[in-house]
Amino acid sequence: MEFKEIGGIMQYREIEYHSKEEWHSIRQKHIGGSDCSIIMGHNPYNEDIQELWRIKTGREKQKDISNVPAVKNGIIQEPYLRGIFEAQYPEFKVDTLEKTLISLKYPFMSANLDGVLEDKTSKEKGILEIKTARCMNWKQFERDWKNEVPLHYHLQVQHYLAVTGWKFAVLFANIKLEWTDESILKRFNIERDEDDIKEIIKKEIWFNSFVINDIEPPSKTKLMI
Repeated sequence: MEFKEIGGIMQYREIEYHSKEEWHSIRQKHIGGSDCSIIMGHNPYNEDIQELWRIKTGREKQKDISNVPAVKNGIIQEPYLRGIFEAQYPEFKVDTLEKTLISLKYPFMSANLDGVLEDKTSKEKGILEIKTARCMNWKQFERDWKNEVPLHYHLQVQHYLAVTGWKFAVLFANIKLEWTDESILKRFNIERDEDDIKEIIKKEIWFNSFVINDIEPPSKTKLMI
């Protein structure tokens, strides 16, 4: 276990895991980045906050989605996309971190990062988030990916920035354009947003209170961002 400092102040500790089972155990005990948008009420694929509560309280097991085609595709592509990013943007040093990061101030918050960036000039650290996506038509691409990242991914990244204390992230996405049978790579620079982080922490404290007190939360919640 290691402790990391940002500006002389410890922000998080690292927990090692040596198997998929250990990783799931750590994940079950904390609120991670993929949980954030569910708690905030802005996940287009899963709005069931009560199911999340059942998982976090041990009443229900996390579904294994590793063999879902879209998820499997993302897992396969991740190391290649990380390599492409490193080759295209040599101003960054890119590392992987096979550990879970736990916030010291809010120890129920955790982060598992696709990559750790270091600006070679400023030596400032940041987050690399890798995504794969499919767009069935131009309208969907224009809505979801043309100019900014989908909100649930923005919330995920801000959650990670809250845990690490870092100031920036880069989301690097490979987007399949189904109507052309082509793919495009898009880079999005995401700065730390203190207002968003404040609301995320507020909402995650609210959700964690139900976990601690073993009380089921209300079924519908949505916080405007």
